[in-house]
Amino acid sequence: MKRTLFILGCLIIVVVILALLRTCVISGKKEYVNLSNTNPIVPVECFITKDTLVNYQLETVGTISANEQVEIVSEINRKITSIFLKEGAYVAKDQLLFKLDDADINAKINKLIIEVKLAEANESREKVLLLKGGISQERYDEVSNLHQTLLAEIEILKVDLAKTEIRAPFAGKIGLRNVSEGTLVNPGLVLANLVDISRVKIDFSIPERYARDIHVGSTISFCTDYLNDNVAAVVEAIEPAVDVRTRTLLVRAVAANGDEKLVAGTSVKVTLTLGQLSKRLYIPTSALIPSIKGYSVFVKREGLAQPMMVKTGVRSRDYIQILEGIKVGDTLVLTNLLRVKKESPLKVTKIN
Repeated sequence: MKRTLFILGCLIIVVVILALLRTCVISGKKEYVNLSNTNPIVPVECFITKDTLVNYQLETVGTISANEQVEIVSEINRKITSIFLKEGAYVAKDQLLFKLDDADINAKINKLIIEVKLAEANESREKVLLLKGGISQERYDEVSNLHQTLLAEIEILKVDLAKTEIRAPFAGKIGLRNVSEGTLVNPGLVLANLVDISRVKIDFSIPERYARDIHVGSTISFCTDYLNDNVAAVVEAIEPAVDVRTRTLLVRAVAANGDEKLVAGTSVKVTLTLGQLSKRLYIPTSALIPSIKGYSVFVKREGLAQPMMVKTGVRSRDYIQILEGIKVGDTLVLTNLLRVKKESPLKVTKIN
C-alpha cells in the first residue's frame, strides 16, 4: 500500500513538472514572437520641405596654364657661341637669348657682295652697248639676270644669319637653360622655356546640361591648395561644341596674376554660380537614399517612416532640387537612415 502511494506521488510530481516545462516553452515562444514583430523606435532629425529661393552653384576641377608659354629651340644646326640670359630672370620681347656660330654665313655674304659689285659693273657696261646696238637684248638679259641672282642669294644668307640669333618671342620669365656655350644644337633640342604668367588661364569642363547657363563674361571663383583666399576670374572663351566622349563643354577663364602667386600647371577647384531658382523644392542631400531604381527618401507620416521615390534636378553643395515624389510640408528623415525601415516608428529629436 505504501509502495503504491509512493509511485502515485512520483507520477503526480512528474506530471506537474512536465506541465510547468510546457508552460515555459509556450511562454518563451510567445515572447520570441512578440519581440520579432516589434519595431524599435528610432530617434531621428527631420527636415520640413518648403519652397526655396536658391542660388545654385557648380563645382568642378580645373587647371591653371600660363598666358603664353613656349620652348626656345634653334631652327638650324649650329654651335652656341654666346648666351645672353640669366636663369629665372625676366626678358623683354625680341631680347637676344642665344647667339649661334655665323662665321661661314658671313664669309659667304662677303664673297657674294664682291661678286655683286662686279655683276653690277658688267650690267652697266652691257646696257651702254645695248643702247648703241653693240650687243643683243638676250646678252644684256643674261648679265642682268646674273646680277639679280647674286642679290637674291645674299638675301637667302641673311635669313640664315638671322636664325643664328635666338630672341624672345614675347616678354616673360625664362626658365632653366639646358645648354652651355659650345653646345652643338639642333631643331629638336629645347634650349630653355619662356613663360608669361602676368595673367593665367583656367581651363575646366562643365556637364553638357549647363551649356546654356554659361557665357563669355561670366564670373567664376577658384581656389588652390596653396592659397587661402578665393580668386575671381572671367570667362574668356568657350568651346563651340561638346566633347562627345565625355559629354562636357570646355571653358577657359582668365585671371590677373600680377603678384605671381598662381603657378602654371597646378590644379584648382572652380566654383561657378549658374543662376537662381525660385519657388522650387530643395532638400538636404543627406536625406537622399541611392538605389538601383534611383533615389528615395523617408517621409514621416502619422509617426511612421514611409519610403518615397523621388526625381531629382540640379544640385548644389548641400541641397538638391526635387521635381517629383514629395510635396511642400512633408517631413523628411535626415539621420539614422541605416536603422530606419518601412513603417518604423520615429521619435523626432530635432527639426532642421
